[in-house]
Amino acid sequence: MFQILVACSGCEEEAEVVVAELDDVDREACPCGYSYVVLTVSEFEPVFARQAEVIELRRRPRKLPNAA
Repeated sequence: MFQILVACSGCEEEAEVVVAELDDVDREACPCGYSYVVLTVSEFEPVFARQAEVIELRRRPRKLPNAA
């Protein structure tokens, strides 16, 4: 998987797209009709969790240090 920062060659709009293959970014186009120019490319492996549990942590009382 690739996360790609692109900019429009016409209206200078920027967007991030996630694609499986680098060739897939060629199919992306700005809503204004112009094509995108690739600014940065980052490769990553997605991580999928099977099951998760959300827990709430207790808040600690906020103690401010005494001013000298």
